[in-house]
Amino acid sequence: MAIPKLDIFKDVSRKKKGNMTKIAEAFDVERSTVYGWIEKNPKFKQIIDDARGRMFDDCLSTAEIIAHGIPERDQDGVLIGWKEKPDSNMLRYLMSTLGKKEGFGESLDVTTNGNDIGVQLVFADTPLSAKDLEEIKNIQNGDSDTPSSE
Repeated sequence: MAIPKLDIFKDVSRKKKGNMTKIAEAFDVERSTVYGWIEKNPKFKQIIDDARGRMFDDCLSTAEIIAHGIPERDQDGVLIGWKEKPDSNMLRYLMSTLGKKEGFGESLDVTTNGNDIGVQLVFADTPLSAKDLEEIKNIQNGDSDTPSSE
């Protein structure tokens, strides 16, 4: 088959959401043929990337609905229940991935460029007792009374 015109390829790529197998099937060619078209004309790659980006945007919209849920309201707009309850896991996922620039996430990066930051941070799931803090100080100073596991 001859290389399709860009506008036809764009239409098929959007309909198939950038899926290479489905694009190849639509043109009745092998996937390798589509990859060959991409090598000959980089605009084909741009079209596929755009189609995949649009598909991702659709997925993101769906994820947003799942995260927020679908409220059921009365005629006055008052919440009376849920058609679909919000999904806290999806909300947490979106916040931790898309909210990184806003300070949300599950990790903290501290860069010192090799310099001592002067402060040591200890993260614990529960508040530490005075005894716990003293033990940590002893370990940091190399004065631990606890037997080592060496």
